[in-house]
Amino acid sequence: MPHLSRRTLISASAGATGVAVAGSTVPAAAAAGSGPADLVVVGGKVLVMDERCRTAEAVAVRGGRIIAVGSARDVKRLTGRRTQVLDATGGTVLPGINDSHLHLNSLSLNLPPYSYPVDTATIEELVAVVRDAVAATTDPAAWIRGQGWNDNRLPRPPRASDLDPVSGDHPVVLTDFSFHATSVNTAALRLAGITRDTVPPPGGVIEKDADGEPTGVLREGAQNLVRAVVPPFSAQEIAESVEAGTALLHQRGITSITEPGIGLDTLAVYAAEAAAGRLGVRITALLSAGPNAAGLRSTLDAFSPLEGVDEQLLRVAGVKVFGDGIPTAARTAWLHDPYLDGTHGSLTVDGATIEEQVGELNEIIAVAIAAGMQVGTHATGDATIDAVVAAYLAATGRGRRRSDLRHYVIHADLAPEATLRTMARHDIGANMNASIKHLLGDSVESVLGPERTAWQAPYRSALDAGVRVSSASDAPVTMPDWLVGVFGAETREGMYGGVTGPEQAISRLEALTSYTRTPAWQDHAEGWKGTLQRGMVADLCVLDGDLLGVDAHDLPGMTVAATVLGGVVVHDASAAGATSGTGGAANAAAVAMSGRHGADCLGAGACCCKISDRITGRPFTA
Repeated sequence: MPHLSRRTLISASAGATGVAVAGSTVPAAAAAGSGPADLVVVGGKVLVMDERCRTAEAVAVRGGRIIAVGSARDVKRLTGRRTQVLDATGGTVLPGINDSHLHLNSLSLNLPPYSYPVDTATIEELVAVVRDAVAATTDPAAWIRGQGWNDNRLPRPPRASDLDPVSGDHPVVLTDFSFHATSVNTAALRLAGITRDTVPPPGGVIEKDADGEPTGVLREGAQNLVRAVVPPFSAQEIAESVEAGTALLHQRGITSITEPGIGLDTLAVYAAEAAAGRLGVRITALLSAGPNAAGLRSTLDAFSPLEGVDEQLLRVAGVKVFGDGIPTAARTAWLHDPYLDGTHGSLTVDGATIEEQVGELNEIIAVAIAAGMQVGTHATGDATIDAVVAAYLAATGRGRRRSDLRHYVIHADLAPEATLRTMARHDIGANMNASIKHLLGDSVESVLGPERTAWQAPYRSALDAGVRVSSASDAPVTMPDWLVGVFGAETREGMYGGVTGPEQAISRLEALTSYTRTPAWQDHAEGWKGTLQRGMVADLCVLDGDLLGVDAHDLPGMTVAATVLGGVVVHDASAAGATSGTGGAANAAAVAMSGRHGADCLGAGACCCKISDRITGRPFTA
């Protein structure tokens, strides 16, 4: 574990005599500027994570910026009586992890007392959780929220007929592990006005029984019908959730995230937290585009650039578009060739026909790009990915536009090889999820067949084609355990055994790059974060062992010993009772609960994209 102290560095190992700076070496004195460092990190292997894959022995920080990276002997010259020393004790130091697709605003709102875990093995156990939640509430009109049911684990989805006997007058809304399906009781169906005659939105499914009556199971966009009447969480509740979620991120060495698909109300909460000095993670936000161009125009008309907020802490980069569903048992990703059951899935934007939907998708993307916005689009099926890339190219050819917007495809599960080459030529990025592939393993072979299952998450092919690939957790569906992602990207092993698509495996350094330098590029921030070089922000992750030397199977068990954000140690695993500099002991229970929730999610064996504002109870699009 690291050792922190305010003292002069009294010992250092021999090494190189210079300080590494952006492809050159300069004397330490030239890099030092005036005065001693505020913080030095010594005693470990420093991974600079630049394009040359250089390593060093120590890092010096002053004023929240890195002033030197090089040998311990040279960094020693930058210490003074008040310099804080962080001894990595033989561990690894790398840039703060950048989880480039993570829903912070809802990370802790998925936990009690806001939401109850319903990842159970039987319907009876799930019903018991709802019964206990009803008994625990004192508000006769309270909604009972739950999250995590898995119809791959259960014999079938939970239905209103299961929930009604124990829920009384309480409306119940239970989201599955993937956030692409919701089960509700009759009270919730009634409040939402859902009957046998209700027509689901495009791409949505209202499951019905043999008599044509709704069962209470809603998939994709049909979930909006109920979510529109679920009371939203308050700004204070969301702010508290953000604080607890930030503590969890610090425990995992995460200093930057991309928050995809938020509303202006959630953005206002983040802005208030940032202005008050309480936002403990760097956020690049994408506004929710909605299912049609008219809704996006309305959002952009109401959006005002943030004022009085450091853009390196909170910035709106663009919009998130939701293209299709997921290529799992739900079969809601849109495919060129059918699933094994003969269906193709569909887009999830508005339109009565697939042609109308493709037209609407093009218009949504065109509106965003015309406004100078970066676009990240959820697209998992190969047909959707082709349509999205074509829409990017068509929109960037229209009229006046800002160049270098760095659009990207979110998930890109089944991206065709030819499309990857097109993406590379036009610098369209891919935001993949190695941890999701690890969880899925070969479980979708019965849906996609072995060939497409092996191709899913084609990291190797994307990198070989020249696509810039970022990796992300999509938390809270899976916890932000990036070490699990690195393991999955390197081995292609499934959680429950087996290897799928070993030819798509990438090296450990390539995987680490996808959590550091490439997400910085995605954020238009490679000039100030993502590598450990002079002048960059002092965001660091310190691990308790040799990250490059450890066996791949030991990666998930490694511990983040310390996290530094802007030169401040926000997490120190060696401090008794400490969880994070942001949340402190007050958040310890929430962080521990988040860890258990993560284990539950991992045990579910699959995941997909989380729509940010679903958990807040506001209307959402899918």
